Amino acid sequence: MTSATTIASTQQTGPDYGAIKNKQQAVWGSGDYGRIGVTLQIVGEQLCEALDLRSGQTVLDVAAGNGNASLAAARRFCNVISTDYVDALL
Repeated sequence: MTSATTIASTQQTGPDYGAIKNKQQAVWGSGDYGRIGVTLQIVGEQLCEALDLRSGQTVLDVAAGNGNASLAAARRFCNVISTDYVDALL
C-alpha cells in the first residue's frame, strides 16, 4: 500500500448529517418544550408587532417549536406555514 492510498483510506468524506439530525431531534424532543414555550409567548407577539404583520401576508415559521410566533401571526389573519425538527411540537 502506498502512502497516497493510506491517506485516502483514512480521510473522512464529511460529517454524517443523518446522525446529526437524529441527535438534534432527540435533544429537542426530550424536554417539556411546552412548559418553556409558554414563557416565550410574549416574544411571538412582540416579533409579529415589530414586523408589522398585516392580514393576508404569508409567514414561514422555521423551527416553530410549539408555535408561539405562528399563532401570533395567525391571530393577525396571516397565512402561516410552520415547520419544526420535532413532529410532536407541531
